Amino acid sequence: MANLFSVIRQNVNARWQRWIQLRVPKALRVELDQRKVFIFPTRYGFFFLFTAFLLFMGGINYENSLILNLSFFLVSLFLVAILQTFKNLSGLVLVAGGTKPAFKGQDALFEISLERESSRQHESLQVIWEGQTSELINVVERTKRPVEMSLRAVKRGRYSPGRFKVQSTFPLGLLRTWSWIQLDIAAIVYPMPVQCEYVGTEGDGQKDGNIKIPAGQDEFEYLREYRVGDSLKNIAWKKYANSQKLLTKVFHGVAGDTFWLRWSGVPSTDVEMKLSMLCYWVITYSQENRVFGLSLPSGDIAPAAGQDHEVNCLRALALYGVDSHERLDGVQA
Repeated sequence: MANLFSVIRQNVNARWQRWIQLRVPKALRVELDQRKVFIFPTRYGFFFLFTAFLLFMGGINYENSLILNLSFFLVSLFLVAILQTFKNLSGLVLVAGGTKPAFKGQDALFEISLERESSRQHESLQVIWEGQTSELINVVERTKRPVEMSLRAVKRGRYSPGRFKVQSTFPLGLLRTWSWIQLDIAAIVYPMPVQCEYVGTEGDGQKDGNIKIPAGQDEFEYLREYRVGDSLKNIAWKKYANSQKLLTKVFHGVAGDTFWLRWSGVPSTDVEMKLSMLCYWVITYSQENRVFGLSLPSGDIAPAAGQDHEVNCLRALALYGVDSHERLDGVQA
């Protein structure tokens, strides 16, 4: 019997996901209209209608026109609330924003923007995503209202958290209007770093001495405009004397050794563990400002140094063996 209910539930969820995908497809920008907005009475709404019904029955029973008029007024107020509650969400525009990567097991940051393009104002909105609920949001000006949500990343690769709910009970709380939205947004999830010993070959170190390190003081590279916080010793005072404009000297270092982090250089046979170990050494070499390359079965990343190189290596580890097509996550009915 339990298996039967499980099969029925799976079929219902599958049909629901297909239906909601056709109704509100995945996109970078979604504008809510009558096809995408749902509305239903709240508990207070049902109690409000039940009270109006009791007043109506009492007015008929006692032939009291005042009680009947009160019941008709309550029903009229409920009908007006349906329109106003629906209009509060209809016309709202949701746009996919930026993301911040995270390591496996940590929180990835997603940003979406709520906008209004019509004369309608949208008040007391809530965004519910993966069990998290935002504070009440008012979109009353023609400016973007960003909403940030931190969601736990449990798997390496591209993390697309699926659909989220935007809802409101404004203005009277008698009805709830909502919509299920799936924006085309995904964050990169790096492997969780695991400390280990690197057992690379002797050929991993090479005396090149011709690769620039962004953070260094070895050789002058160029002049740029002065920024608050720049060291006074790096200011080009001679240029300032001639042009009366503060310029800062930018230097770079030169690598004496280059290193390779190779797939075979970490002591593990498990793919995920190898990626986690390489992730640890990428972070370690970057903190030590070393010049290093990364060699994976899928390809090599040339030796370099700096934050951009670290991000490129971590991204390669995150997406190793991951299909480029993102999974379309549905929502449980």
